[in-house]
Amino acid sequence: MCIRDSHYDLTNSLLRYGQFHMAVTDTADLLEHYRNGMTNPAALARYERIAKYTPFIFTPIDPKTGSAQFDAYGLTAYYRQVKTTYGAIRSMFGDRDSYITKKATEEVVYKEYWSLEHHFTWIDEEEVPFIGADNNGVHGLPVIPIVVQSAEGVSFENDPELKSQSFLYGVQKSEMWERLNLINTLNFTNLFSYAMLPAFVHEKGEQDSEIVPDFSTAGGILHLNPGDKFAPMKREVINQDIMFSKNMLDQQIEESTMYKQALGGGDPNNAAFSSIALLSQTGRLPLITPQRTGGAGIGLAFETMFTLMKANPTKRTYLAEHGLEKIAVADIPDDLIIDVKLEADLPQDKLQMANVAALMKQNGFVSDEWIRENILNIGQSDDMTKKIVEEKFIDMRIQEYFTGAMRQEIQAQVMQQMQQQMQQQQQMAQEQQMAQQQMMPQDNQFNPAMGGMPPVVGKGAIPASRPNMKPTSANGQPQDIQEGEM
Repeated sequence: MCIRDSHYDLTNSLLRYGQFHMAVTDTADLLEHYRNGMTNPAALARYERIAKYTPFIFTPIDPKTGSAQFDAYGLTAYYRQVKTTYGAIRSMFGDRDSYITKKATEEVVYKEYWSLEHHFTWIDEEEVPFIGADNNGVHGLPVIPIVVQSAEGVSFENDPELKSQSFLYGVQKSEMWERLNLINTLNFTNLFSYAMLPAFVHEKGEQDSEIVPDFSTAGGILHLNPGDKFAPMKREVINQDIMFSKNMLDQQIEESTMYKQALGGGDPNNAAFSSIALLSQTGRLPLITPQRTGGAGIGLAFETMFTLMKANPTKRTYLAEHGLEKIAVADIPDDLIIDVKLEADLPQDKLQMANVAALMKQNGFVSDEWIRENILNIGQSDDMTKKIVEEKFIDMRIQEYFTGAMRQEIQAQVMQQMQQQMQQQQQMAQEQQMAQQQMMPQDNQFNPAMGGMPPVVGKGAIPASRPNMKPTSANGQPQDIQEGEM
């Protein structure tokens, strides 16, 4: 499952050669093979670490070094022949007596053959194959761990050139590139040649006439004798007919491949943005075939990987974000189909897809799961739904928390203001009462008619509780009614 940036090499190979080749290597088998013949502890630890972090490795192969054979049901045989060095051979298979004296930089041809039954790897300088010598090459695998995916072409053609065609096949066969290269060579050759020629012409009126420059003023002055002429040399460095043919070739190459707007090129006529966006989408139509076939090939590689994983029940682990994770082979379905989609990561595409998704959601055309998987290219829709619900729940709880905190703060402020108002009212009432007492005359303080108390009461006596009853003094003896008392 270690693919990293391999999809870039695979799509590049589809565009350049019309097909890509990729090897699916089981790191458990790789480690077992190196343990048998590896003597370098550092190299052995390296392969142990690789097998621990990833169960399989996807390795792009140069299509020029491989040849595949198919029948109506898929790949049946594959042969590869690549020029490498003895240093690379040692890193793969360890030291052998046949090349122990060879320098690491010396070149050697490495060969590999796969069929539905056999697997051999060897070099002509080694009598015994590296792989396949002990069991006559019988690998016992359910599939060939090689993926060969074609883009443009016709599968039933006998001519290999027509079976797989590169993206620039039309430009190459029509030799438009050679013509354009010839025109550019001619233009730059003329430009360099004319640049070395004199830039001005001086026609002399007399044999000994000379030009006298005068730089006493800004810009300078040329003093000419009577009959002299001085002017820039008129020349046509780049012929207009040649430029016309160059523009025609550029247009034909663009029409044979894809328009420049597809790669972000502007429009010379200052067209509207909507027009440029439409040209950008239309210009990418020639890339649809490599895009879809590339995704299908990568999906086939993953299906091959899981098939090989079920055939070899070795304990598998892989490195995830939170550390090593185990792979349960029993959880892998028997009939597994993997669909991979390659998409260009462009901002305008994301914005357009988001608008399309919002429109479909608003009108209720399809489900959220379909929109995520087919429009927004979001896999694991159920996990995304759970994540959205979790985020909404967290946002709701945070909002409730801050709302409650604000409510408590507002209540506390209101209570504080009410207490302050009550204190102010009590203080004002006390101040008014004190002011009234201060304004009351001193003679009326014992006048009951003016709100005062009787003098006898002021001396500690108890006032009468009913008419014709005398007040009681502080010592308990009845008192006579005084003047002004009732």
